[in-house]
Amino acid sequence: MEVLSIKHLSKKFGKKLKYAVNNADLTVERGELLALVGESGSGKTTLLRLVAGFEEADKGIISINGITVVKDNFSMKPEKRKIGMVFQDYALFPHLTVAENIEFGLNKDCCDDKKARVKEILEMVGLSGFENKYPHILSGGQQQRVALARALAPKPGVILLDEPFSNLDAVLKDQVREEVRNIIKKAGATALFVTHDMRDALSSADRIAILKDGKIQQVGTPRELYDKPVNLYVANFFGKINAMNAIANKGVYQLKSGEIKGVNSSENGQLLIAIRPENVEILTHKEENSLEAKVLLAQYFGDHQQVHADIGTESHIVIHAHEKILFQKGDIIYLRFNPEKIHVLDTCWYPGLAK
Repeated sequence: MEVLSIKHLSKKFGKKLKYAVNNADLTVERGELLALVGESGSGKTTLLRLVAGFEEADKGIISINGITVVKDNFSMKPEKRKIGMVFQDYALFPHLTVAENIEFGLNKDCCDDKKARVKEILEMVGLSGFENKYPHILSGGQQQRVALARALAPKPGVILLDEPFSNLDAVLKDQVREEVRNIIKKAGATALFVTHDMRDALSSADRIAILKDGKIQQVGTPRELYDKPVNLYVANFFGKINAMNAIANKGVYQLKSGEIKGVNSSENGQLLIAIRPENVEILTHKEENSLEAKVLLAQYFGDHQQVHADIGTESHIVIHAHEKILFQKGDIIYLRFNPEKIHVLDTCWYPGLAK
């Protein structure tokens, strides 16, 4: 059952030609964690603020738990939407104790006994015994949990988190990501969070929505987005991918440097294809369905090498190779592409790759 529904949502600021959010459609299911990911200016924070009610939409519909909170000229006040908000800087009241911070947003509509609810939520986030402490003596991870506890305490329809891990150092991030996910799941809450860090999304979210220029490019599980990206922008969000222009004809991709056979595709004509570095095999001698290449750069990373090679296409190929055979600049190698792992990203050539 969907908790949050967004339909045809758009927002433009001032007289700018571009939309900050452009005709966005999105649903978040009950108990789901969905991440909004994109570069700076992609519209992810604006979309979150529209759901929260901190910005007014130009058009579109937003519903929370079946209740319409935005439609046409109607926009329900933020405090009436039954959302919980975790801000980027946590926004804890420094003069209030942990218990007082959590109790601040409680009212009789959500619970009769505020003290009991505060105790319950503190146990849930693992902060029992911290009731009388003040925010400034807590670690960053503990402050994060207090902010999350305060958002969860009123039993909101949906939790919104704005860059929840950006203030944490790299070591603490891994721990807090897992804690936040476990707490939200234990509470049975539904969450929508914004991040520019794909690692945050991959490790915390059930599904990910990727935005560019205000438009949602693709929504899916991490595996779906990694294995079947719909375009080059989405594909590049998950790390390096080798994009190449090709001509498809009866299960064969023709490149400038040779052919890739055994392709299970009915596409014909000019295509933009792509393959991940781990799906390209390096051979030391020529074999069937392999392409000759020259090593441009080999970087050693302990458990693998990252080899950059020229096969005569518009851009060089990157391969993740075994660490035992060390490659040098100028080495001649042969590459075999796994035809089952090749993605078709577009049914035309990509002009950025054309000579």
